[in-house]
Amino acid sequence: MSTTTIKQPSIQRLFLQLIKKDNLQHAYLFDGKTGTGKKETALWIAQSLFCQNFSDGPCGECHTCQRIASHQHPDVIELEPEGLSIKIGQVRGLKQEFTRSGMEGRKKLVMVKDVEKMTTQAANSLLKFLEEPDGDIVVILMTTAKHQLLPTILSRVQLIHFPQLSKEHRMQALEEAGLSKERASVLSQLTSDTEQALELSENENLTALIEAVWKWYVAFSKKDDQAFIYVHTDIMPLVKEKAEYHRVLDLFLVILQDILNTQLSKDYAVGYLKYQTRIQEEADRLSAVTLADLMDIILTGKKYLDSNVAAQGVFEMSALKMLAAMKRSL
Repeated sequence: MSTTTIKQPSIQRLFLQLIKKDNLQHAYLFDGKTGTGKKETALWIAQSLFCQNFSDGPCGECHTCQRIASHQHPDVIELEPEGLSIKIGQVRGLKQEFTRSGMEGRKKLVMVKDVEKMTTQAANSLLKFLEEPDGDIVVILMTTAKHQLLPTILSRVQLIHFPQLSKEHRMQALEEAGLSKERASVLSQLTSDTEQALELSENENLTALIEAVWKWYVAFSKKDDQAFIYVHTDIMPLVKEKAEYHRVLDLFLVILQDILNTQLSKDYAVGYLKYQTRIQEEADRLSAVTLADLMDIILTGKKYLDSNVAAQGVFEMSALKMLAAMKRSL
């Protein structure tokens, strides 16, 4: 699977050697941010274990590999949250599968996505299996929040950390998918998940929102009191749901990070590539203290959004605070 090879080649090489030596552990925890290749790697391992033509990896073309890729192989079991959580009934159903030998062979592989979303009862039920495994089974747990897992689960798995992919790598993947360099640059800063970035690129309002947030920043830069009014006239008409509210503040953070990182390195690849010259000017003008104040205001706004405070109120409150911070700067 080429995506796995591109994303995490060192992890792929590790598992290739373990599989060749028949030395896989009973349970692994794949830890890393969204988009770092955890699921792709788990599927690659499944294909490697069951492939009819396995050599230096799965062929990817045999009937077995194709069934695994399409999530239709009976001995490769995938579990993920139903709604907001993984419930105990799901784990009990999984454990029933554990007690049966493989339908097409002696092996089974189980993948549990977002394991941190297990209820306490479900986590304790899974723990009992990890303590007393039964059969030729490999379990791969996946998480973006290792710190939320029970210590007893962490102690019974082999941790594999998936590092975040470089911005250059993410940009390349987006450009290869057909995005312009300017669009790929912004989206690679907005999310580390290439698939999510591609989904966002199809959002009809995204281009308008990217431009609107930039113009909002420019109003603050000019210490223009109209930045407060701008929330109502230009920002709110473009956003309708919680994810989009967060996107406004995330895009603002991209601008601030561009300015800060440009201060640290003249060669930094900015997200707002279209406005690179202006970002350099802002980097020369603003103090690190002012940038820190602005970032703190935006991050506080995100917390208020998480607490279900009305978005327009959050944006207006943030606007007033950012205007005050800019007016304090030289």
